[in-house]
Amino acid sequence: MQMQIKQLFDPSRDIYRTIEKVIAYGVAQEQRLRKEISEYVVTDAIDEQFNHLLLKMQAAMEAGGENEVGVWVSGFYGSGKSSFTKYLGLAFDDSITIDGIPFIQYLQDRLKRTTTRQLLSTVTKRFPAAVLMLDLASEQVAGATMAEVSTVLYYKVLQWAGYSRNLKVAALERRLQKEGRYQEFLDLFKERTGGEDWRSYRNDELVVDSLIPEIAHQLYPNLFTTPNAFTTEASEVIRFENDRVQEMLDIVREKSGKQYILFVIDEVGQYVGSRPNLILNLDGLAKNIKAQGNGKVWILGTGQQTLTEDDQRAALNSPELFKLKDRFPIGIDLEADDIKEICYTRLLGKSPDGANRLGALFDQHGPALRHHTKLEDARAYGADFDRQAFIDLYPFLPAHFDILLHLLGALARSTGGVGLRSAIKVIQDVLIDAEGGKTPVAERPLGWLATTVTLYDALEKDIDRAFPSVHKSVNTVAKIRYTHSTVHQHVAKTVAVLQILGNLPITRKNVASLMHGEVTAGNQAEAVNQAIEELIADPIVPLGEQDGHLRFFSEKLNDIEQERSQLALRSVELRRIANAALTDVFAPLPSTQLHGALSVATGLKVQNPGGLPVSLAGERNPVQTVVELVEPVDYDAARLRLLDESRHNTSQYTIFLVGRTRPEIEDHAADIFRCREIANKYRSEPDQEVKEYCNAQLDRAQRLNGELQRYIRRSLLGGSFIFRGQATAVESLASDLGEAARKHLASVAEQVFDRFAEAPARAGTDIAERFLRSGNLSGMLSQHDPLSLVHTQGGQPRIRTDHKALVSIRDYIDRMGIVEGKSLAHRFGEAPFGWSQDTLRYLVAALLVAG
Repeated sequence: MQMQIKQLFDPSRDIYRTIEKVIAYGVAQEQRLRKEISEYVVTDAIDEQFNHLLLKMQAAMEAGGENEVGVWVSGFYGSGKSSFTKYLGLAFDDSITIDGIPFIQYLQDRLKRTTTRQLLSTVTKRFPAAVLMLDLASEQVAGATMAEVSTVLYYKVLQWAGYSRNLKVAALERRLQKEGRYQEFLDLFKERTGGEDWRSYRNDELVVDSLIPEIAHQLYPNLFTTPNAFTTEASEVIRFENDRVQEMLDIVREKSGKQYILFVIDEVGQYVGSRPNLILNLDGLAKNIKAQGNGKVWILGTGQQTLTEDDQRAALNSPELFKLKDRFPIGIDLEADDIKEICYTRLLGKSPDGANRLGALFDQHGPALRHHTKLEDARAYGADFDRQAFIDLYPFLPAHFDILLHLLGALARSTGGVGLRSAIKVIQDVLIDAEGGKTPVAERPLGWLATTVTLYDALEKDIDRAFPSVHKSVNTVAKIRYTHSTVHQHVAKTVAVLQILGNLPITRKNVASLMHGEVTAGNQAEAVNQAIEELIADPIVPLGEQDGHLRFFSEKLNDIEQERSQLALRSVELRRIANAALTDVFAPLPSTQLHGALSVATGLKVQNPGGLPVSLAGERNPVQTVVELVEPVDYDAARLRLLDESRHNTSQYTIFLVGRTRPEIEDHAADIFRCREIANKYRSEPDQEVKEYCNAQLDRAQRLNGELQRYIRRSLLGGSFIFRGQATAVESLASDLGEAARKHLASVAEQVFDRFAEAPARAGTDIAERFLRSGNLSGMLSQHDPLSLVHTQGGQPRIRTDHKALVSIRDYIDRMGIVEGKSLAHRFGEAPFGWSQDTLRYLVAALLVAG
């Protein structure tokens, strides 16, 4: 009998054991905590993050004052943000024990490095803290539409401290405690209710409304003069945030007897999203905690988003969210790569025999398997793998984990993560579930591989909830048109997964690679291509292909896509797009230094079809580069034409750069135009699918623009620079276009400013005045005479009137007669001299001193 996949696993790691969907802050029972912490995997990266944060906390708590106390823990959905913050918080709370052993010891057992374990012990002992954990995903204020974070936290503090959630009753309780009369209140309540405990009724609105006013009157007859004077009804009272924060700190310190406090808030990034009012409130909360906590109060928040503006992984980021980066400057970023290690450590670990069998399988089929599963343009996905990675992750491949993480992230963005499982829970469900009569993966034979179809099936209910139109398209294939063809169904599910991801090209090659379901199987590309052709041709299936990329269209999107393909192209817009790309190719404009004193930069122009060059950048620069892309068959003729034109006086300061155009340049410009036009037309549509389509079109335009720039670079690298009758192959100067342009410009600058060498210096602004005021030339120091115009002749200091620069100025004045300063500056400030005004003033001053 063939070996089953489940027989490969380490028997000490039971794949059928209970694994929680997600880590919840509210779970604090000893048995659950023991199981949770025993399963917690601390990777090297996570250990380093613990160490980093503890060092920051230690430094701030020792120093006191307004130190940075805001911590932002970010990472992909399921990367362990909740675990990290929950266990850190519980380690600080000395009241949390398991079997009488402080929780901190359990966390220390999971940490890898001795230094981190010791640091955790030192910080928690020196700074014992009261810890309040708030899960915004489950503890929102009932009946409130996204209440401010500070409000939810305030209610959490009241609940933690044992006060009523009725703010007026809570205020009464606090007054009684401060005055030492709280027990009197409890006794009165027990008397009124026939022995009932206040704690059982403090949030019961009916009991509070009926009994508390009379009790308040009895306790404070002078303040509440009648039994109905105290009211429990909510009322509008102006309260400043800093006062409420101070009250929270006072309550926690009074109840705990501890000065140090940790506020740990889970899912805060998801909660505030891009809502300016919630972000502003969170900003103020963190600011007040920093100002009033004196380095002893910390606020930790978690979010899938980072607070770094240029982080491309943070797809949930919004411009408003970046405003929080100054309030949460301590960043803890949990890497997605850690999830792979956590999954194979907790669930996919192999026995020695299992590892040997898989190693032998890879030795025989690994190279072919790597080839068959290789992905195109897979920047975000670790598609390649070695022998050890294959053993560790089997029956999954590295790409499957990356796809799963991004898929969970996409689903979480759409649904808020409610009900969604963590990555490891999905992996376990895939291994052991037999839903729909399917054979569980664990019972599959050795050699079977998971695919994107496996992931789609495991998350189908979540996909249906988050992306109903995509799910409907798959059902059209699987349940209506191709009910008996697994290859067609698998193509549809794979396209659906990639369409949801949005960051992996849905090409035929990628679809085939991700459908590869057997280690020993051959290439499936032909069968996959045939199925794709039939699906595209099917009038019922909404599958389309554009530029080699597949996707499902809704009926509305299908109409928009048809409109996009029929947009009339405007040549002026296509030229504008190409010119903008050309400008980016030459940004920053090439420049060089002559003799370390004169900076020469070239401007950029493009040759218009009409024959006149159009300026794109740096139009005032003395040297101009005119770019012309011509058809390959016309290249030699264009090169000869420009060689002749470059010899004319009108072109003495012009560099011609000619290259062969290629069809991709025009095609990409046209595609960019269509993307932007259709996105601009429909970007205000309320339909979410249309919005996502428009965003995808703009993303595609940006990617195409990058490719357009690469095509322009390649075309020009294969071309020629032409200057004053000399042609130079671009590639002969450098393999990079920018570097080649700089090198060529250096040679051109020497020819254009061939007389700069007569005065190759930048004189200081005060040198001319020093010359004119100097009563004795012998006192002129060398630093005040950079061109050494003063020399000693016959024992007397004199001006070297035969200096080339002075001769040039004198000849010009002699030739022109009376010359104004502006004319003189223009003459010698432009080519071929290029002298600065200060240098020219210095030279003229020398002539005046020389008489």
